[in-house]
Amino acid sequence: MTGPNELRRSLGFTDLMLITIGTVIGSGIYLVPSLVLRQTAGHTGLAFAVWAVAGFLSLLGALTYAELGAMKPEAGGLYAYLRDAFGPLPAFLYGWASFLVIASGSIAALAVAFANYLSPLLPFRVPGPIISLVVILVVALINIRGTRGSATVQNWTTGAKFGVLFLLSAVLTLRGTGGAGLPTAPIEVPNGSLAAGFGAAMIGVLWAYEGWQYVTFSAGEAKDPQRTFPRAISIATFLLIVLYLMANLGYVRALGPAGVANSQRVAADAIGTILGPVAGAVVSALILVSIFSALNG
Repeated sequence: MTGPNELRRSLGFTDLMLITIGTVIGSGIYLVPSLVLRQTAGHTGLAFAVWAVAGFLSLLGALTYAELGAMKPEAGGLYAYLRDAFGPLPAFLYGWASFLVIASGSIAALAVAFANYLSPLLPFRVPGPIISLVVILVVALINIRGTRGSATVQNWTTGAKFGVLFLLSAVLTLRGTGGAGLPTAPIEVPNGSLAAGFGAAMIGVLWAYEGWQYVTFSAGEAKDPQRTFPRAISIATFLLIVLYLMANLGYVRALGPAGVANSQRVAADAIGTILGPVAGAVVSALILVSIFSALNG
């Protein structure tokens, strides 16, 4: 039951879970694995430990936000938490910073990445800024039309990218040979110790996991938030940890540690090695869906 000045509570458990997953999976899982193996000097055990530890830290953060969302199930998310914890001024400053820099900057960066991946697939040339502007307008129109419609778009796009990435990871793992027979180059050992490399790699991996906090802005539109919100954000983060570990395993099985470390586009190279030349279009399409879903989220 909602009052006349309240948002309609139309988001259920599945919606909240897919919003969380959709805002996290952007381009990080297609870029960061190479960095991690370079920073850990090709030690796969250490690289997987980075992904597992960062995932655990993200899960702790997600559980904290899940509790806050259940305690304060209202619109505003982080703004509401800052207001109640530190007063109206920090919340006011955060709100305007989010509007002018944080959220708008993230949307702009995702829109530019979307244009970069879409341009090579088009049969004619379209300026990148035009593509970026159009995709932002499309996402805006979807959300202006209503929460239910935008949640449905999010559910389908997130389900598609999660399912395809899961399937590709399984195929790479089962059919990969660990990079046997592929040309390899030595891995340049990072400056400093492996401990320093572990810390540097952690920064990139935490960025790849980043995004689950944005679902808190939807707490004011969640059905039965005390029950659904904690479950959704917690289960979503756990599924992301499993998916990211699977994807990394697939990359290593397809290219080998040195191949992953020296690759500039690890997902395309790994899939191309196993599935052939069709890989470029598959990966580009997957990344486009990932970016659009993150934008909508």
